[in-house]
Amino acid sequence: MEKNIPKILVVDDEEYTRAYFKGILPKDDYRVSFAKDGAEALGKWSNEAFDLIIMDIRMPVIDGMEVLKRIRILDEVTMIIMISAYGDMDSVIEAMRLGANDFFAKPFSSIDKIKLDIKNCLTRRMLIRENERLKQEIVSGAAGQEMVHACKAMATIIEQAARAAQLDLPVLILGESGTGKELIARYIHARSPRCAAPFFAVNCGALSETLLEPTLFGHEKGAFTGSNATVKGYFEAARGGTIFLDEIGETSPSFQVKLLRVLQECEIRRVGGSKSIKVDFRLLSATNADLTDLIKQGGFRKDLFYRINVIKIEVPPLRARTADIPLLLDHFMHQVCERNAIKKKRFPPEVLACLMQNPWEGNVRELRNLVERLAVFSKRQMITLEDLPHEYRNACNDLKEARDMPRNYEQAKTLFESRYMKNLMADAGEDLKKASILSGLDLSTLYRKKNRLTE
Repeated sequence: MEKNIPKILVVDDEEYTRAYFKGILPKDDYRVSFAKDGAEALGKWSNEAFDLIIMDIRMPVIDGMEVLKRIRILDEVTMIIMISAYGDMDSVIEAMRLGANDFFAKPFSSIDKIKLDIKNCLTRRMLIRENERLKQEIVSGAAGQEMVHACKAMATIIEQAARAAQLDLPVLILGESGTGKELIARYIHARSPRCAAPFFAVNCGALSETLLEPTLFGHEKGAFTGSNATVKGYFEAARGGTIFLDEIGETSPSFQVKLLRVLQECEIRRVGGSKSIKVDFRLLSATNADLTDLIKQGGFRKDLFYRINVIKIEVPPLRARTADIPLLLDHFMHQVCERNAIKKKRFPPEVLACLMQNPWEGNVRELRNLVERLAVFSKRQMITLEDLPHEYRNACNDLKEARDMPRNYEQAKTLFESRYMKNLMADAGEDLKKASILSGLDLSTLYRKKNRLTE
């Protein structure tokens, strides 16, 4: 689609130069605009967002150096390549100091080299845009507001993550699939001294080793079939940021050796390359596997485990923090309805009671998917038991009692708490300390509720 086609502005007072770039930049791949001098360039830049500006240093009216200064006052992300027709390295150096990203010297080198430099510049622009998108997600709540919780267990997890954010050490996040391990990782990055640098998340289980290695380490031109250019990997592109490796337990022994070397030496070699490149990033890892069992089976290196397991955070499954379910249901319903411009739908007590009995094997991810389905397909503002998919209705052990729950909210709440405490104490073998661990509630709170409900 056209909105994804890179937009380039070529600025040069020589018609030959404008015609040169028009000829090497095909319309199917780029949307190219032209300006004959600095004044026209500033006018076009003011009215349209460009991914890349290619601009001569020496021009009449307003020269390229002045245009560069004015643009960089307000715009630090647009890539700018300067052109020098005089071989004046002092001007080139000054342009780079003022914020130019690269330069071309006249007469131009090979067309392939020019096109490669343009492509690399646009790749950097894409990485910057992606980083901005992720930072915006953090600002809008991806790493903060979505940390919705009511139980003590999650409050402890968030406290651990906040402390870990201030320590520049590896973190291992454990938990079942769908519990929000990546959300915890983004939370840590957003509150760390590295927050201004990129955050890259990679699902190791979703990529084969032949794709995982070049994604992280990068590759040289010609390293494998189809590698027509040198590309930086995430380790190199992070530049002081954070790398999140999800499902690290699914990596191969050979990859684990390479990762261990990176962590020990703080340097990499691109695939197909021989040059060592220094890297700077913080590693956050996550897995739903038992790494100690994998170590015993020979599937995971013990020395790598010690490297990544400096700070450990264990995220409990949703079934162990049922007090969070009503808040999460309301939170996700608000998000979905707001995003789709529909009136917010609500969950009455009988539906909450039913859903809190669900095992939630897919954890928070499963709950969010259910909310999205209900927001779209439920015809009423108040979600009913009949709106729930049959597998969730079947999970409710006492559907008739849920239907007969009082319509008065305080009465329904009291009845629900009574049933909840009864089931909780049964699961805990009538042991209040064990019930406190299972529920995430303080022992004193449980004691008061138990006494109040048995009066």
